[in-house]
Amino acid sequence: MSDFDYTHIPKHKTTAVIRSLTICTVVISVLFFFGSCTHEPVFNPNVTFFYNEPNGLQSLDPAIASYQSASWAGTQIYNSLVEYDSTLTIQPSLATSWSVDTSGTVWTFHIRASVFFHTDSCFGAMKTRHVTAHDVRYSFERILDAKTKSTGLWVLRKRLIGAEEFYQQTKNDSTRNHVLSIGCKGISVRDDSTIIFTLKKPFAPFLSLLTMPYCWIVPKEAVRFYGENFGFHPVGTGPFQFSEWQPDISLVLRKNPLYFKFDEQGKRLPYLENVSVTFIKDTKIEFLEFRRGNLDFVSQIDPSFSSAVITPDGILKDEFKQYRLYQTAAHAIEYYGILLDTTLDAARATPLATSRALRKALNYAIDRERIIRYVLNGKGIPAYYGVLPPSMPGFSNDIEGYTYNPDKARRLLAEAGYTNGENIPILLLQMGNNQRTASVGEAVQQMWKEIGIHVKLKQVEFPQHLDMVRSGKLHLWRTSWVGDYPDPENFLALFTSANRSPNGPNTTHIARKELDSLYESALSPLLTSTQRYTMYRNMEQIIVEESPWIFLYYNIIQRLAQPTIEGLYADGTDRLVLERVRKHYR
Repeated sequence: MSDFDYTHIPKHKTTAVIRSLTICTVVISVLFFFGSCTHEPVFNPNVTFFYNEPNGLQSLDPAIASYQSASWAGTQIYNSLVEYDSTLTIQPSLATSWSVDTSGTVWTFHIRASVFFHTDSCFGAMKTRHVTAHDVRYSFERILDAKTKSTGLWVLRKRLIGAEEFYQQTKNDSTRNHVLSIGCKGISVRDDSTIIFTLKKPFAPFLSLLTMPYCWIVPKEAVRFYGENFGFHPVGTGPFQFSEWQPDISLVLRKNPLYFKFDEQGKRLPYLENVSVTFIKDTKIEFLEFRRGNLDFVSQIDPSFSSAVITPDGILKDEFKQYRLYQTAAHAIEYYGILLDTTLDAARATPLATSRALRKALNYAIDRERIIRYVLNGKGIPAYYGVLPPSMPGFSNDIEGYTYNPDKARRLLAEAGYTNGENIPILLLQMGNNQRTASVGEAVQQMWKEIGIHVKLKQVEFPQHLDMVRSGKLHLWRTSWVGDYPDPENFLALFTSANRSPNGPNTTHIARKELDSLYESALSPLLTSTQRYTMYRNMEQIIVEESPWIFLYYNIIQRLAQPTIEGLYADGTDRLVLERVRKHYR
């Protein structure tokens, strides 16, 4: 589930006086923090990548890797059967090849023979062993095991034959051991190098699902040896292996000398010897540590400094030109949802559910560029094209979305029978309790007022807000969608009848047979990407025309790195991939 409050960044201070006071306070804090825990450096900085994780880290167990900090560290430790490259194209990883049968439901993967798990005492005297298809089966059934309490259960539970039954039987101690010995019906091992998954129905993005952190492969020996502490002593196959972890202080990963990947010149990856992670919670301190050269990159610039570092056009200011700026559209979109289900009281309270012209007028009345420049300081891309963010595979700028056109908005209002906004009841726009969300809401409120539509803003705590959205108690609300995996299906699923909330992510309750038909047809893995993307574009155009959303903007990812860093990149998934990163000193 990715209905998420993406706007937790506080509104930045703008005056020089406040900025000066902030910097002074931060400098004192930095001196205190580092002065109280000084120690001799243990790494060669030329071959060590230093980054900070302000949000902390609770576990490195793939079964519960539902948040970014776990995903970033885990990416260095684990591998999955397949992976995305920097262009978001599926590539082999632990699997060398795969195929799907003509029914589109039976997927066969062939496991690479040359992969070893990290050396660890859990393997006894041998210290390591080869990865086999049995490890893949164990890792997936571990996610399905109710006792694991995996946050990734949803990835497999409704997809694989027998997954639901497996999950239910592992809830009961009297049946758990029996079902574990038999295994999940939809997962079978032909031999040490071949594993087969059988799905309930065709699902083209199955490979994309397998790239998720929940599908990283782990050894049974490590899980059993470390028990509940496995998440604090992870063992995988990735480019770096666990070394030490001091909670809330530091995490150290060392180069895996047995890593199975090599570069184009035959050199074994990774290039780096170490990865060192700190857990400074204050992003002001984090940024100052980056400026001092103690961190190799920052994934966000504290709002107190952002306007001094980057222009609203996304260009580094002169004082920061020496750094490397990586930015791209995130797989996330901000929008206002509209409930279309007139069987619910909230939808009957206003004409929004029944008047498509009114919904379109609201879209045309928003000056998205002005909001991004003056409210968001450049941290966004106007949502002119539809549902899919520009960095998502399948995105097309041929989708005719909504630009700022107040005259057209007024004509649509008149067409709907509300000339100059007359006779429209005051709308209630509810949102989470967040300053940036409120600032955007206030800007939209003023823009709608200019065409005669009045709206009242209401903020509540986000968990309560999200519960009200999913239960159909609001006619107009703010939220966002953050992609779980880089496939258009993950976004277009929000507009199918089968996914109607509260049992699915279709919170607007839009119901169109054309959308359902196109969505189901595009699930066939026997189609080419071009064929699937064409169907999704047809869906998008229908959605834009129907306007169950007020499209706002696509979020962007911005990373700032030291000039010595090479091989780092940013893509819409916001991953941190370090296996080809190195430091270059001229």
